[in-house]
Amino acid sequence: MNKKVIAGIAVLVVLIAGGMLYLVYRETGGFRYRSSCVMNMSVESGYSDSKSFSFGMMKGQKVFRLNYDGHEGGRLEYSGKLDAGKLTVYYDNDGTKKELFTLEAGGAVETSDVKLTEKGSVYIIVETDGKCEDGKLEFKIR
Repeated sequence: MNKKVIAGIAVLVVLIAGGMLYLVYRETGGFRYRSSCVMNMSVESGYSDSKSFSFGMMKGQKVFRLNYDGHEGGRLEYSGKLDAGKLTVYYDNDGTKKELFTLEAGGAVETSDVKLTEKGSVYIIVETDGKCEDGKLEFKIR
């Protein structure tokens, strides 16, 4: 075989292997949820088991991933406030997206009543209904 044929086969093998890796990653939850939003004046901080997020303006979907180590009695605690707009927060601990709470203009929420069931990733999905302003959200695994 000449060098061009060998190079062509090598490129084809690399493309097929890359495609297979992408499919495995996607099927194992690597792309389960994606952030797609416009924000300004946003600050995000935290660790693997907690996140704090505040923003001046947000429109769209923001996703956080927390890690639950599987300890007995694990719970998701959360709090939030919003000055303008409306947003809904969901969570996924077992492959199912469930509503956590909704905030409307001038509203606040605080609770610690969500029991976690599956060790591993806990996704927090924040979805706005239009433009939201001056919000702060906090999530902690206890």
